[in-house]
Amino acid sequence: MSRSILVVDDIAANRNLLGATLEPKGYEVLLASNGVSALKVATRAHPNLILMDVNMPEMDGYEACRQLKAMPGLAEIPIIFITANDDPESLVKGFQAGGVDYITKPFKEQEVLMRVETHLKIHMLTRALEGSNQALAAKNSELQSEVQRRKQAEEKANEANEAKSRFLSFISHEMRSPLNAIIGFSDVLADTLTGEALAESREDATRIRSASGHLLGLINNLLDLSQIEAGKMPLNLDEFELGPLMMELGKDVEPLVRRNGNQLTVQSNGEIGTVRADATKLKQVLINLISNAGKFTRNGEIDISLRNLAESEVKRFQIAVADTGIGMTGDQMQRLFQPYQQATDSTSRHYGGTGLGLAISRQFCRLMGGDLSVTSELGKGSIFTVTLPARVTEGLE
Repeated sequence: MSRSILVVDDIAANRNLLGATLEPKGYEVLLASNGVSALKVATRAHPNLILMDVNMPEMDGYEACRQLKAMPGLAEIPIIFITANDDPESLVKGFQAGGVDYITKPFKEQEVLMRVETHLKIHMLTRALEGSNQALAAKNSELQSEVQRRKQAEEKANEANEAKSRFLSFISHEMRSPLNAIIGFSDVLADTLTGEALAESREDATRIRSASGHLLGLINNLLDLSQIEAGKMPLNLDEFELGPLMMELGKDVEPLVRRNGNQLTVQSNGEIGTVRADATKLKQVLINLISNAGKFTRNGEIDISLRNLAESEVKRFQIAVADTGIGMTGDQMQRLFQPYQQATDSTSRHYGGTGLGLAISRQFCRLMGGDLSVTSELGKGSIFTVTLPARVTEGLE
Protein backbone atom coordinates (compact mmCIF):
# COMPACT_ATOMS: atom_id res chain seq x y z
CA MET A 1 0.00 0.00 0.00
CA SER A 2 1.47 3.39 -1.07
CA ARG A 3 2.03 6.09 1.55
CA SER A 4 0.94 9.65 0.75
CA ILE A 5 2.93 12.78 1.56
CA LEU A 6 1.36 16.24 1.40
CA VAL A 7 3.93 18.86 0.30
CA VAL A 8 2.90 22.43 1.21
CA ASP A 9 5.01 25.27 -0.24
CA ASP A 10 4.13 28.50 -2.01
CA ILE A 11 7.10 28.11 -4.39
CA ALA A 12 6.34 25.72 -7.23
CA ALA A 13 10.02 24.79 -7.72
CA ASN A 14 10.26 23.58 -4.11
CA ARG A 15 7.07 21.54 -4.48
CA ASN A 16 8.34 19.95 -7.70
CA LEU A 17 11.76 19.19 -6.24
CA LEU A 18 10.27 17.51 -3.19
CA GLY A 19 7.89 15.55 -5.44
CA ALA A 20 10.79 14.41 -7.61
CA THR A 21 12.63 13.28 -4.44
CA LEU A 22 9.74 11.34 -2.93
CA GLU A 23 7.90 9.76 -5.87
CA PRO A 24 10.80 7.46 -6.99
CA LYS A 25 10.71 5.97 -3.47
CA GLY A 26 7.11 4.90 -3.91
CA TYR A 27 5.40 7.78 -2.12
CA GLU A 28 2.19 9.34 -3.44
CA VAL A 29 2.83 13.09 -3.43
CA LEU A 30 -0.02 15.56 -2.84
CA LEU A 31 0.59 19.28 -3.42
CA ALA A 32 -0.71 22.49 -1.81
CA SER A 33 0.49 26.07 -2.33
CA ASN A 34 -0.49 27.56 1.06
CA GLY A 35 -2.02 26.82 4.46
CA VAL A 36 -5.63 27.21 3.37
CA SER A 37 -5.17 24.82 0.47
CA ALA A 38 -3.30 22.39 2.77
CA LEU A 39 -6.30 22.17 5.12
CA LYS A 40 -8.60 21.31 2.21
CA VAL A 41 -6.29 18.64 0.74
CA ALA A 42 -5.58 17.11 4.14
CA THR A 43 -9.30 16.94 4.96
CA ARG A 44 -10.01 15.21 1.64
CA ALA A 45 -6.99 12.86 1.34
CA HIS A 46 -5.81 12.19 4.93
CA PRO A 47 -2.08 11.96 4.05
CA ASN A 48 0.34 9.88 6.10
CA LEU A 49 2.74 12.82 6.61
CA ILE A 50 2.93 16.55 5.78
CA LEU A 51 5.98 18.56 4.73
CA MET A 52 5.03 22.14 5.61
CA ASP A 53 6.71 25.38 4.54
CA VAL A 54 6.53 28.15 7.14
CA ASN A 55 6.42 31.47 5.27
CA MET A 56 3.40 31.38 2.95
CA PRO A 57 0.69 33.89 1.96
CA GLU A 58 -2.89 33.80 3.35
CA MET A 59 -1.99 31.32 6.15
CA ASP A 60 1.51 30.48 7.28
CA GLY A 61 2.69 26.99 8.20
CA TYR A 62 2.44 27.50 11.96
CA GLU A 63 -1.24 28.44 11.81
CA ALA A 64 -2.00 25.65 9.36
CA CYS A 65 -0.31 23.20 11.71
CA ARG A 66 -2.28 24.48 14.72
CA GLN A 67 -5.57 24.12 12.86
CA LEU A 68 -4.72 20.63 11.64
CA LYS A 69 -3.88 19.54 15.19
CA ALA A 70 -7.30 20.76 16.30
CA MET A 71 -9.18 18.73 13.68
CA PRO A 72 -10.42 15.23 14.64
CA GLY A 73 -8.94 12.58 12.38
CA LEU A 74 -6.08 14.83 11.25
CA ALA A 75 -4.43 15.68 14.56
CA GLU A 76 -2.26 12.54 14.54
CA ILE A 77 -0.66 13.26 11.14
CA PRO A 78 3.05 14.04 11.69
CA ILE A 79 4.09 17.47 10.33
CA ILE A 80 7.69 18.30 9.44
CA PHE A 81 8.45 22.00 8.86
CA ILE A 82 10.68 23.00 5.94
CA THR A 83 12.08 26.44 6.67
CA ALA A 84 14.99 28.76 6.09
CA ASN A 85 14.51 30.05 9.63
CA ASP A 86 16.86 27.94 11.75
CA ASP A 87 17.02 30.26 14.76
CA PRO A 88 16.00 28.70 18.08
CA GLU A 89 12.92 30.90 18.47
CA SER A 90 11.49 29.74 15.11
CA LEU A 91 12.21 26.11 15.87
CA VAL A 92 10.52 26.33 19.28
CA LYS A 93 7.53 28.03 17.69
CA GLY A 94 7.22 25.18 15.22
CA PHE A 95 7.29 22.52 17.93
CA GLN A 96 4.75 24.47 19.98
CA ALA A 97 2.43 24.57 16.96
CA GLY A 98 2.54 20.76 16.81
CA GLY A 99 5.38 19.93 14.45
CA VAL A 100 7.46 16.79 15.06
CA ASP A 101 10.64 17.85 13.24
CA TYR A 102 12.13 20.43 10.87
CA ILE A 103 14.31 20.49 7.75
CA THR A 104 16.28 23.62 6.91
CA LYS A 105 16.42 25.11 3.44
CA PRO A 106 18.13 24.51 1.17
CA PHE A 107 17.27 20.89 1.92
CA LYS A 108 19.25 17.81 0.97
CA GLU A 109 17.37 14.95 -0.70
CA GLN A 110 18.90 12.27 1.51
CA GLU A 111 17.99 14.18 4.67
CA VAL A 112 14.41 14.62 3.48
CA LEU A 113 14.06 10.90 2.76
CA MET A 114 15.60 9.85 6.09
CA ARG A 115 13.43 12.17 8.18
CA VAL A 116 10.29 11.25 6.27
CA GLU A 117 10.95 7.52 6.65
CA THR A 118 11.85 7.89 10.32
CA HIS A 119 8.70 9.79 11.24
CA LEU A 120 6.47 7.49 9.20
CA LYS A 121 7.89 4.53 11.14
CA ILE A 122 7.43 6.36 14.43
CA HIS A 123 3.86 7.22 13.48
CA MET A 124 3.14 3.65 12.41
CA LEU A 125 4.60 2.23 15.63
CA THR A 126 2.71 4.77 17.71
CA ARG A 127 -0.57 3.82 16.09
CA ALA A 128 0.22 0.13 16.55
CA LEU A 129 1.03 0.76 20.22
CA GLU A 130 -2.19 2.72 20.68
CA GLY A 131 -4.09 -0.11 19.05
CA SER A 132 -2.40 -2.62 21.35
CA ASN A 133 -3.14 -0.44 24.36
CA GLN A 134 -6.78 -0.19 23.36
CA ALA A 135 -6.98 -3.95 22.89
CA LEU A 136 -5.22 -4.44 26.22
CA ALA A 137 -7.59 -2.01 27.93
CA ALA A 138 -10.57 -3.85 26.42
CA LYS A 139 -9.14 -7.19 27.55
CA ASN A 140 -8.44 -5.78 30.99
CA SER A 141 -12.01 -4.56 31.20
CA GLU A 142 -13.22 -8.03 30.22
CA LEU A 143 -10.99 -9.60 32.85
CA GLN A 144 -12.21 -7.20 35.52
CA SER A 145 -15.79 -8.01 34.56
CA GLU A 146 -14.99 -11.71 34.73
CA VAL A 147 -13.27 -11.30 38.11
CA GLN A 148 -16.29 -9.41 39.39
CA ARG A 149 -18.64 -12.04 37.99
CA ARG A 150 -16.65 -14.83 39.60
CA LYS A 151 -16.44 -12.93 42.87
CA GLN A 152 -20.21 -12.54 42.88
CA ALA A 153 -20.61 -16.22 42.00
CA GLU A 154 -18.20 -17.14 44.80
CA GLU A 155 -20.11 -14.99 47.26
CA LYS A 156 -23.37 -16.65 46.22
CA ALA A 157 -21.74 -20.08 46.48
CA ASN A 158 -20.43 -19.23 49.95
CA GLU A 159 -23.88 -18.04 50.98
CA ALA A 160 -25.41 -21.25 49.63
CA ASN A 161 -22.71 -23.31 51.35
CA GLU A 162 -23.34 -21.47 54.60
CA ALA A 163 -27.07 -22.09 54.27
CA LYS A 164 -26.39 -25.76 53.53
CA SER A 165 -24.13 -26.02 56.57
CA ARG A 166 -26.77 -24.46 58.81
CA PHE A 167 -29.41 -26.78 57.39
CA LEU A 168 -27.27 -29.89 57.83
CA SER A 169 -26.32 -28.84 61.33
CA PHE A 170 -29.97 -28.33 62.25
CA ILE A 171 -31.10 -31.60 60.70
CA SER A 172 -28.19 -33.49 62.25
CA HIS A 173 -28.93 -32.23 65.73
CA GLU A 174 -32.64 -32.89 65.31
CA MET A 175 -32.02 -36.48 64.11
CA ARG A 176 -29.26 -37.43 66.52
CA SER A 177 -31.46 -37.48 69.60
CA PRO A 178 -34.12 -39.84 68.24
CA LEU A 179 -31.46 -42.04 66.63
CA ASN A 180 -29.53 -42.33 69.88
CA ALA A 181 -32.81 -43.22 71.59
CA ILE A 182 -33.51 -45.91 68.95
CA ILE A 183 -30.00 -47.30 69.39
CA GLY A 184 -30.38 -47.33 73.19
CA PHE A 185 -33.79 -48.97 73.13
CA SER A 186 -32.71 -51.55 70.54
CA ASP A 187 -29.76 -52.51 72.79
CA VAL A 188 -32.09 -52.88 75.77
CA LEU A 189 -34.57 -54.83 73.65
CA ALA A 190 -31.89 -57.19 72.36
CA ASP A 191 -30.67 -57.82 75.91
CA THR A 192 -34.18 -58.60 77.20
CA LEU A 193 -35.17 -60.86 74.31
CA THR A 194 -33.64 -64.08 75.61
CA GLY A 195 -34.48 -67.63 74.88
CA GLU A 196 -34.87 -69.71 71.76
CA ALA A 197 -38.41 -68.52 71.03
CA LEU A 198 -37.37 -64.90 70.85
CA ALA A 199 -34.27 -65.44 68.70
CA GLU A 200 -35.90 -63.96 65.61
CA SER A 201 -37.07 -60.87 67.51
CA ARG A 202 -33.61 -60.48 69.02
CA GLU A 203 -32.12 -60.61 65.54
CA ASP A 204 -34.56 -57.90 64.40
CA ALA A 205 -33.52 -55.70 67.31
CA THR A 206 -29.87 -56.19 66.33
CA ARG A 207 -30.67 -55.16 62.75
CA ILE A 208 -32.46 -52.03 64.04
CA ARG A 209 -29.43 -51.15 66.14
CA SER A 210 -27.05 -51.72 63.18
CA ALA A 211 -29.12 -49.67 60.74
CA SER A 212 -29.53 -46.85 63.27
CA GLY A 213 -25.80 -46.83 63.95
CA HIS A 214 -25.08 -46.67 60.22
CA LEU A 215 -27.51 -43.78 59.77
CA LEU A 216 -26.01 -41.93 62.75
CA GLY A 217 -22.54 -42.37 61.27
CA LEU A 218 -23.74 -40.99 57.94
CA ILE A 219 -25.27 -37.95 59.65
CA ASN A 220 -22.05 -37.33 61.56
CA ASN A 221 -20.04 -37.55 58.33
CA LEU A 222 -22.35 -35.09 56.56
CA LEU A 223 -22.05 -32.66 59.47
CA ASP A 224 -18.26 -32.99 59.51
CA LEU A 225 -18.06 -32.39 55.77
CA SER A 226 -20.32 -29.33 55.93
CA GLN A 227 -18.19 -27.84 58.73
CA ILE A 228 -15.00 -28.49 56.75
CA GLU A 229 -16.43 -26.90 53.59
CA ALA A 230 -17.57 -23.87 55.61
CA GLY A 231 -14.13 -23.56 57.24
CA LYS A 232 -15.64 -24.02 60.69
CA MET A 233 -14.22 -27.37 61.76
CA PRO A 234 -12.50 -26.81 65.13
CA LEU A 235 -9.38 -28.55 66.37
CA ASN A 236 -9.21 -29.71 69.99
CA LEU A 237 -5.47 -29.97 70.57
CA ASP A 238 -4.07 -31.98 73.49
CA GLU A 239 -0.79 -33.63 74.36
CA PHE A 240 -0.94 -37.41 74.56
CA GLU A 241 1.22 -40.49 74.27
CA LEU A 242 0.88 -41.95 70.79
CA GLY A 243 1.93 -45.48 71.80
CA PRO A 244 -0.91 -46.13 74.28
CA LEU A 245 -3.40 -44.57 71.86
CA MET A 246 -2.28 -47.03 69.15
CA MET A 247 -2.53 -50.02 71.51
CA GLU A 248 -6.02 -48.98 72.59
CA LEU A 249 -7.01 -48.44 68.97
CA GLY A 250 -5.73 -51.88 68.01
CA LYS A 251 -7.99 -53.51 70.60
CA ASP A 252 -11.00 -51.44 69.51
CA VAL A 253 -10.71 -52.31 65.82
CA GLU A 254 -9.65 -55.94 66.12
CA PRO A 255 -13.24 -57.24 65.90
CA LEU A 256 -13.73 -55.24 62.67
CA VAL A 257 -10.57 -56.74 61.21
CA ARG A 258 -11.23 -60.35 62.24
CA ARG A 259 -14.80 -60.26 60.93
CA ASN A 260 -13.53 -61.23 57.44
CA GLY A 261 -10.89 -63.64 58.70
CA ASN A 262 -8.04 -61.08 58.66
CA GLN A 263 -4.97 -60.89 60.92
CA LEU A 264 -4.01 -57.54 62.54
CA THR A 265 -0.49 -56.49 63.50
CA VAL A 266 0.69 -53.21 65.06
CA GLN A 267 4.37 -52.29 64.93
CA SER A 268 6.63 -49.30 65.59
CA ASN A 269 10.23 -48.64 64.53
CA GLY A 270 10.98 -46.28 67.39
CA GLU A 271 9.57 -44.42 70.35
CA ILE A 272 7.35 -41.58 69.19
CA GLY A 273 6.64 -40.25 72.66
CA THR A 274 4.29 -37.38 73.35
CA VAL A 275 2.58 -35.60 70.47
CA ARG A 276 0.27 -32.62 70.29
CA ALA A 277 -2.74 -33.08 68.02
CA ASP A 278 -6.48 -33.61 67.97
CA ALA A 279 -6.65 -37.15 69.36
CA THR A 280 -10.33 -37.62 68.54
CA LYS A 281 -9.86 -36.71 64.89
CA LEU A 282 -6.72 -38.83 64.61
CA LYS A 283 -8.59 -41.84 66.01
CA GLN A 284 -11.49 -41.17 63.63
CA VAL A 285 -9.08 -41.14 60.68
CA LEU A 286 -7.36 -44.37 61.74
CA ILE A 287 -10.61 -46.19 62.53
CA ASN A 288 -11.91 -45.25 59.09
CA LEU A 289 -8.72 -46.50 57.40
CA ILE A 290 -8.62 -49.75 59.37
CA SER A 291 -12.32 -50.48 58.91
CA ASN A 292 -11.92 -49.89 55.15
CA ALA A 293 -8.95 -52.23 55.10
CA GLY A 294 -10.97 -54.88 56.91
CA LYS A 295 -13.93 -54.40 54.58
CA PHE A 296 -11.90 -54.77 51.35
CA THR A 297 -9.69 -57.65 52.55
CA ARG A 298 -10.73 -61.29 52.93
CA ASN A 299 -8.58 -63.78 54.90
CA GLY A 300 -5.60 -61.49 54.56
CA GLU A 301 -3.34 -59.29 56.64
CA ILE A 302 -3.73 -55.74 57.89
CA ASP A 303 -0.63 -54.08 59.27
CA ILE A 304 -0.50 -50.79 61.21
CA SER A 305 3.01 -49.33 61.38
CA LEU A 306 4.22 -46.24 63.21
CA ARG A 307 7.52 -44.44 62.59
CA ASN A 308 9.37 -41.17 63.16
CA LEU A 309 10.46 -39.01 60.24
CA ALA A 310 13.79 -37.92 61.68
CA GLU A 311 15.05 -36.57 58.36
CA SER A 312 12.44 -33.79 58.19
CA GLU A 313 13.15 -30.28 59.55
CA VAL A 314 9.88 -30.28 61.49
CA LYS A 315 9.50 -33.36 63.64
CA ARG A 316 6.86 -35.56 62.04
CA PHE A 317 5.52 -39.06 62.32
CA GLN A 318 3.73 -41.45 60.00
CA ILE A 319 1.09 -44.07 60.57
CA ALA A 320 0.60 -46.48 57.68
CA VAL A 321 -2.34 -48.88 57.32
CA ALA A 322 -1.45 -51.62 54.83
CA ASP A 323 -3.72 -54.42 53.64
CA THR A 324 -3.62 -57.35 51.22
CA GLY A 325 -7.06 -56.64 49.82
CA ILE A 326 -8.47 -55.92 46.38
CA GLY A 327 -6.25 -52.90 45.63
CA MET A 328 -6.92 -50.15 43.10
CA THR A 329 -5.84 -48.83 39.72
CA GLY A 330 -4.25 -45.41 39.21
CA ASP A 331 -7.51 -43.98 37.83
CA GLN A 332 -9.40 -45.23 40.86
CA MET A 333 -6.92 -43.61 43.23
CA GLN A 334 -7.30 -40.26 41.43
CA ARG A 335 -10.90 -39.82 42.60
CA LEU A 336 -10.59 -41.67 45.90
CA PHE A 337 -10.47 -38.59 48.15
CA GLN A 338 -13.31 -36.72 46.45
CA PRO A 339 -16.53 -36.52 48.49
CA TYR A 340 -19.20 -39.10 47.60
CA GLN A 341 -16.70 -41.01 45.42
CA GLN A 342 -15.56 -44.60 45.69
CA ALA A 343 -13.06 -46.50 43.58
CA THR A 344 -15.82 -47.84 41.29
CA ASP A 345 -19.61 -48.03 41.24
CA SER A 346 -19.39 -51.79 41.60
CA THR A 347 -17.29 -51.32 44.74
CA SER A 348 -20.03 -49.15 46.21
CA ARG A 349 -22.73 -51.68 45.35
CA HIS A 350 -20.76 -54.66 46.64
CA TYR A 351 -19.16 -53.24 49.78
CA GLY A 352 -21.47 -50.32 50.62
CA GLY A 353 -20.39 -46.94 51.95
CA THR A 354 -21.00 -43.31 51.05
CA GLY A 355 -17.56 -42.22 49.85
CA LEU A 356 -17.30 -39.59 52.60
CA GLY A 357 -14.92 -41.27 55.03
CA LEU A 358 -11.68 -40.85 53.09
CA ALA A 359 -12.50 -37.30 51.99
CA ILE A 360 -13.12 -36.30 55.60
CA SER A 361 -10.05 -38.18 56.81
CA ARG A 362 -7.74 -36.32 54.41
CA GLN A 363 -9.28 -32.97 55.40
CA PHE A 364 -8.76 -33.78 59.09
CA CYS A 365 -5.08 -34.55 58.39
CA ARG A 366 -4.64 -31.32 56.45
CA LEU A 367 -6.34 -29.31 59.20
CA MET A 368 -3.60 -30.62 61.51
CA GLY A 369 -0.84 -29.60 59.08
CA GLY A 370 -0.34 -33.05 57.56
CA ASP A 371 -1.80 -35.20 54.82
CA LEU A 372 -3.25 -38.57 53.90
CA SER A 373 -1.84 -40.40 50.87
CA VAL A 374 -2.31 -43.77 49.22
CA THR A 375 -0.36 -46.28 47.15
CA SER A 376 -2.03 -49.34 45.74
CA GLU A 377 -1.75 -52.19 43.27
CA LEU A 378 -4.80 -53.86 41.84
CA GLY A 379 -5.26 -57.33 43.27
CA LYS A 380 -2.41 -56.98 45.80
CA GLY A 381 -3.55 -54.40 48.32
CA SER A 382 -3.26 -50.77 49.42
CA ILE A 383 -1.25 -48.66 51.85
CA PHE A 384 -2.81 -45.52 53.34
CA THR A 385 -0.29 -43.24 55.07
CA VAL A 386 -1.09 -40.53 57.60
CA THR A 387 1.70 -37.93 57.97
CA LEU A 388 1.40 -35.39 60.79
CA PRO A 389 3.65 -32.95 62.67
CA ALA A 390 4.51 -34.15 66.16
CA ARG A 391 3.28 -30.82 67.46
CA VAL A 392 0.30 -29.30 65.69
CA THR A 393 0.46 -25.53 66.18
CA GLU A 394 -2.32 -23.18 67.20
CA GLY A 395 -2.10 -21.42 63.81
CA LEU A 396 -3.54 -24.48 62.11
CA GLU A 397 -6.74 -24.42 64.11
